[in-house]
Amino acid sequence: MQIYRRTAKPLAVLLGREERLIYSLCQEEISDVVLAQRTNLALDVLEKILASLLELGLIETVVSTKNLPSENLQSEPKTALQERLAATKAKLTEILEAELGTHAKKYLPEIESKKSLAELEEWSYKLVLKLKLTISQKAAATLEARLKSLFS
Repeated sequence: MQIYRRTAKPLAVLLGREERLIYSLCQEEISDVVLAQRTNLALDVLEKILASLLELGLIETVVSTKNLPSENLQSEPKTALQERLAATKAKLTEILEAELGTHAKKYLPEIESKKSLAELEEWSYKLVLKLKLTISQKAAATLEARLKSLFS
């Protein structure tokens, strides 16, 4: 999953209908998953348009979970990976409880169900997007900042 947003570069080129749609949806941070859902474009078409907008400098990648460091930790012993995952889950739970209070309880089973750091990170950023749309943009922004420090 990747998250995109519009850059400050002025729009000085003529865009096609789908390109304009994606460009306008990137006004705020948005993931490729949500873009696919909102535009109903085939994934290969969406990827080409995103690549084109990136090349033009009209959008930028904010977060990319495609090449996470945790995926490159296969040389670590399995127990070390499991300990790191458990510690990250505990910290994420603490962050959610601090930011969302009683609303955090409904997300705790989801955290425990994640089997890898990559899966946990991807779910966390999807949660931020969901919170921006439902509960509170302020809480989502604070949570996102804390997630960046947790997963970096």
